[in-house]
Amino acid sequence: MSDLPAEKTLLPLQTSAILFDLDDTLHHRSKAFYGWASDFAQRYHDPAKKAELTAMVQYLVELDNHGYRPREEYFTDVKRKYPAVEGSIEQLIEGYQRDVIDHIILEDEIMLLLQQLRARQIPFGIVTNGVGSQQKRKIKTLGIDAYTNCIFVSKEFGKQKPDPAIFLAAASCLQKPAQEILFVGDNPEFDIWGAHQVGMKTVWIHHEPRQWPEQISPEVADLTVHTFADLLPVLGLQPAADEEHNTVSQG
Repeated sequence: MSDLPAEKTLLPLQTSAILFDLDDTLHHRSKAFYGWASDFAQRYHDPAKKAELTAMVQYLVELDNHGYRPREEYFTDVKRKYPAVEGSIEQLIEGYQRDVIDHIILEDEIMLLLQQLRARQIPFGIVTNGVGSQQKRKIKTLGIDAYTNCIFVSKEFGKQKPDPAIFLAAASCLQKPAQEILFVGDNPEFDIWGAHQVGMKTVWIHHEPRQWPEQISPEVADLTVHTFADLLPVLGLQPAADEEHNTVSQG
């Protein structure tokens, strides 16, 4: 952190720091996974047989369940569905963790967001579920580690979202009370409800066609956006381009 006095922030809801989820928040995990699935399926299909290739890619993507299917179960089911898939479960997991990194990119909107956060000296960090080595490889590939050292990965920390402990530890790292922190994430339970329960304000990134779960009150999401680009105006880091086309909603 710089010792220079921080510029007055423009963050919403009387917040002064931000915590982000990683997958499908600071990078487009779904896009990266689709790229991996396409490459993986091509190993076992003649490109001319487009229908069979497309079916396998769709199966791989749906089975993934946005990353929440345990990898051991995932590849066990893949091998059961496609016996031609080679390698042990451990080898397939290792290959996936290695190869999916090649499909991860830092979106221009997120790069601009990170640059503006640093320029305005707004403290921020990352709270993500997952394996420490894999999540940190993603963060390093994206170059986000150059912007913050407040990075909490569930397997390393010992608790995973939505457990309050991991949110409060990240708040302590930012040296801010939970009430002054804005949490940005795509998962209604792990990210939005998890942050809300410790008093943080929240921004839900609503990636279609995912829907808000019925068992969680929609009021725990203070703000909702639909694209990465929407984050900039809602955080006050650049003017909204056009009120008529603004896709940010409150509540």
